Amino acid sequence: MIKYNKYILLFLSVFLLAGCEDYLDRTEEGTGFSTEDEVWRDRAAINSFAFRLYDTLGWIFETRITHPDRFRAGRGKNYGCVEVFSGDIIFKRPLKVHSSVLAGDYMGIINEAFANPDFYDAWSSNWELVYVTNNILDRIDEVTTDIMPQNEIDQVKGEALLFRAFAYHELSKRWGALPYIKTKIVPETDLNLPRPTYRELITDIVADCDAAIQVLPEVSYLNDPVHMGRMGKAAAMALKSRALTTAASPNYTANNQKDTELWEMAAAAAWDLISLSQTSDKVGLYQGDYSNIFHTEPGTIEGVWPRYNVPISASRDLYRLSWLWRNINGDAGYSPSQELVDRFETADGWPINHANSNYNDQDPYANRDPRFYKDILYHDAPFPKVSENDRMDMRTTPLGEDRTAPNSSTYGNSATGYFARKIIPEKYNNKAYNRTLYVNAPYIRMAEIYLNYAEAVNEAYGNPNATAPGASLTAVDALNAIRNRVGHVDVRPEFTADEASFREVVRNEFRVELCFEYHSWFDMLRWRTAKEELDGKDFHGVLIIDDATQPTGVRYERFLIGQGERVFDDRMYRYPLRQSDLEVFEVPQLTQNPGW
Repeated sequence: MIKYNKYILLFLSVFLLAGCEDYLDRTEEGTGFSTEDEVWRDRAAINSFAFRLYDTLGWIFETRITHPDRFRAGRGKNYGCVEVFSGDIIFKRPLKVHSSVLAGDYMGIINEAFANPDFYDAWSSNWELVYVTNNILDRIDEVTTDIMPQNEIDQVKGEALLFRAFAYHELSKRWGALPYIKTKIVPETDLNLPRPTYRELITDIVADCDAAIQVLPEVSYLNDPVHMGRMGKAAAMALKSRALTTAASPNYTANNQKDTELWEMAAAAAWDLISLSQTSDKVGLYQGDYSNIFHTEPGTIEGVWPRYNVPISASRDLYRLSWLWRNINGDAGYSPSQELVDRFETADGWPINHANSNYNDQDPYANRDPRFYKDILYHDAPFPKVSENDRMDMRTTPLGEDRTAPNSSTYGNSATGYFARKIIPEKYNNKAYNRTLYVNAPYIRMAEIYLNYAEAVNEAYGNPNATAPGASLTAVDALNAIRNRVGHVDVRPEFTADEASFREVVRNEFRVELCFEYHSWFDMLRWRTAKEELDGKDFHGVLIIDDATQPTGVRYERFLIGQGERVFDDRMYRYPLRQSDLEVFEVPQLTQNPGW
């Protein structure tokens, strides 16, 4: 066991041990190093432990810009992306991570360290978080106010609690429930622990979130001159809402059956944050221009768990946008699928395949949900490329270069006839509009909390017109709040009469409101709809063909992308553990997930 624990210590402390552990162990005089006790009497060093927590989050936005291989690979090296896994995005360039997931071959990529954040980095980075947070929590209560102010002590402690809960949430939604380690890990620590049930795990996650809520001193640090970007109470409340919504979902409950009590808890957690936001000027459902949520200076009240980049100019190697338009040079990156585009309702609230929608597939972009025009670039959409009055020609590259083979180039035209617009600021490229802007990608934003509330109330109480105890919003009200703030109509009454009908509306609303925000794959997993939606399926794009007889002067023809038949079976609702972990660790209770 000692041998195993030394191995796990090395594994869990990928960065901390390299930067701190040897440092903490040095006691000899004249070396320039400090003892661990001396470090815990150093205000700057204590805060640096908290900053380390934030340093582990790069993987979650699908790009690891600090990874040395990324620089060696050159500009535009795209990483495996869950948006491709879900089918919301099509990427024609061959990439092993994408090909393996589409083929159902998870075992072929769990040991791939490069370009693989969701299977590889998520595992190692989150265990690193467990290690670091437990080190902080082991000593933070010993810190006195003569070393650092109480509000800073509380901040660091709250962050450690929050990030431990975050780590276990991210691990468990991929690999299932894992032992919740709450003590500092040393070579003598017994880590041969049984796997808990997911119900047991969520109890620990919620306990850490609640403890963080009690000590984090601010609702939010929006525009704070010192602490902007650090987490406050709202972030802990938001994670609690997300974690409970996940735990209550069919993929994580006992025998995949409804757990009404968990849905009730999820509804209450979401309402707690919505209620707080109703009297806060620091967190809430943003009512301004929808695009500002993702690229304002520096953010909006929408980002309850914010993610701010420093201002970035379009002429730099903008890796955080490379998956959209390759480094803003104007080559196509990832392309929205026709299936995602079809999820956007008509302007009067009908699904486009409904008999009452009056949808015209030869004038397909007229009279759609207002978010469609904020999220998707389509043929003839107004969008400044190199001048003010430009319109998009989807037969060219994003910035207008002609290509002879539409829908075929890896880095040229769109693969589907669409480009992502949501995260790209207008007048922002290194051809004509080389501006310096913030680009924000919140991990959790307020719209998700309203969606969580709507889903949880409907599932808990079997009625979309019900409210959570003490709440003033029905599930329908919560969904309408999200839709109305962008000028979309209320959910049509035809879809609010019963639990099942409203469930489909809520799930579609998740896919539309949170598109391109790394949600759809995990929502499909938690709902256990991925097999139905993906197995044996392929996806489509649209060809644009000149035709003067059509309303817009072109004819739209759907075509099959041809990625090869998708594979998704029941075992894929959990990621497999690495065989090397199971063999080297020699921990009998660390069992492989079913089917692998």
